[in-house]
Amino acid sequence: MVKTIVVGVDGSLDSSRAVEWAYELAEQVGARVVAVHAVGLLEHEIGDPGGDHLRPRLSEWTAPLDQLPPDRVERRLVAGDPVGAIGAAVSECGADLVVVGTRGIGNRHGERLGSTSAHLAEQCACALVIVPRAG
Repeated sequence: MVKTIVVGVDGSLDSSRAVEWAYELAEQVGARVVAVHAVGLLEHEIGDPGGDHLRPRLSEWTAPLDQLPPDRVERRLVAGDPVGAIGAAVSECGADLVVVGTRGIGNRHGERLGSTSAHLAEQCACALVIVPRAG
């Protein structure tokens, strides 16, 4: 049974598809969704190591989740690389499932999977869904 879903979010089109997929599953099974965006070194350089300036964008990127009851949605800005941030969220909230897009904003052309989805496929501590690109 899926009770908690962690979805990786970075503002990319693939990430948007992952959020929609996570929302649809959560609605069907009554799961909680924890949306995670990794806050990187750029935020340290601009004097916002917690990435607080990203909160409005995170809300925008995860707008479909607003259709769920508020007690079943959490949005997190987590310091570190995306794989580490998602892994930390999985451990902290006891997630049953991770959902990510095929490739994120830092994708390199010619690769089927981005580095985050590829590394999660190797290291994820729970079930993983990599939502395919729109065809």
